[in-house]
Amino acid sequence: STWRGKAEEILDLVGLPKRVLRSYPGQLSGGQRQRVAVARALIMRPDVVICDEPTSSLDVSVQAQILNLLISLRRDLGLTYLLISHNLAVVEHLATRVAVMYLGRIVEQAETDRIFKQPRHPYTKALLQSVLTPEPGLGVPELHLGAGFPNPLDPPSGCTFHPRCPECCPECRIQVPQLREVAEGHYVSCLLA
Repeated sequence: STWRGKAEEILDLVGLPKRVLRSYPGQLSGGQRQRVAVARALIMRPDVVICDEPTSSLDVSVQAQILNLLISLRRDLGLTYLLISHNLAVVEHLATRVAVMYLGRIVEQAETDRIFKQPRHPYTKALLQSVLTPEPGLGVPELHLGAGFPNPLDPPSGCTFHPRCPECCPECRIQVPQLREVAEGHYVSCLLA
């Protein structure tokens, strides 16, 4: 049938053999199941695909395979991805623009290279400093953010990040910062940026 042909075509596109059509999820590896998820998202040939933590719960080698697949599909099919991830390595590898969110609001937005090389918001800086280093003796980085996390249902006054911000000034407790352009295509929501 036409649908079977489309299914076989999309399986081939994501690197899965045709026998997967007759398989149950329990018979597939984590990487194969993720490829099936990608195939399901692409079967109707969308222009935009939302990728919510596309590599979570996969081991590192399978993560790399899935990321490379997503990159080649983006190139070959002209796709746009909306990537949602806590994994900064995945974001750096896959994204072209990044929006950093804190308590549901965008605090910084720019091209990926600029976010990773020249972060301007204190929360973005802390996020990037929090990445564990492969140096075994260095331990967990100290970010000076404190242990408390604000209640998102009752956020702090002013800048919602101010209780944890190492750069906080008195105005930060009162004034709500607006997202503004601080360099071409680079937007930051911080009074001090």
